[in-house]
Amino acid sequence: MNKAFVTSFIFVLFFFGCSKEKSEGNYVAKVNDVYLYKKDFPFSPDSNEINRNEFIKNWVTTELLAQEGRKNGIQKSDEFLELSQNAEREILKSLWLKKYFADKAFSVTTPELEAYYAAKQDAFKLLQDAVVVNQAYFNKEEKAIQFRNVLLESDWNKTSKAFMNDSTLVSNASGELMYYYEFGSGNLLNIVSELQPNEVSLVIKLKNDLYTVVQLQQKLKPGDVPPFVSLRKEIERTYLEEKQKRLLEDHLKELYTQNDIDIKK
Repeated sequence: MNKAFVTSFIFVLFFFGCSKEKSEGNYVAKVNDVYLYKKDFPFSPDSNEINRNEFIKNWVTTELLAQEGRKNGIQKSDEFLELSQNAEREILKSLWLKKYFADKAFSVTTPELEAYYAAKQDAFKLLQDAVVVNQAYFNKEEKAIQFRNVLLESDWNKTSKAFMNDSTLVSNASGELMYYYEFGSGNLLNIVSELQPNEVSLVIKLKNDLYTVVQLQQKLKPGDVPPFVSLRKEIERTYLEEKQKRLLEDHLKELYTQNDIDIKK
């Protein structure tokens, strides 16, 4: 059975499984007696109008075609029943693994991650040019200027602490790994590419009511390994994925011994 087809079938089941109770007037959309409510969205429908409208359009299309298929008895066909069984297995497998890994949850320490990072250097080598930067965003130009002036007489951590409760501070990141393409093709990219290590940029206007100050920590080229602090989230994600893979291998070995399995050649 085509795995992509099964995945698509599960996707259709999700849409078709939306609320069927009678509406009290608070639904978002409906097709005959099937209703779509805000709780059925996989994201907040009020957060993005474009995504909301696209989701509704897809739901209506799916519901129309699904109801038409049901009217014509597709749900009684052998193909439907086979797909349903395959979809059920995939869902059961996914939900069981989710529970299994949650029950086996373990904490990860910084020394563990540092040791993993040191042993897996080749896995973290860059494939393209990048920089490690400190960057702060403000919605007031005068505050961004003030931040820069203080920074020139101090360091990033002390300056950040001094401004941490400032209402005009939009965000602040230290030791952030950024590829050149992430800066876009405008003025910010040109300025960052000209900075030298530890140099602080002038205040850069990105758009109305958004200003940034950038301090370059390090320039990196393909083949370089970024510092640990800049990769910590990626290191932790990769480390956990490997631990889960080993857990799954051990779990499968255990299941093989507990079940009657016969694979004929």
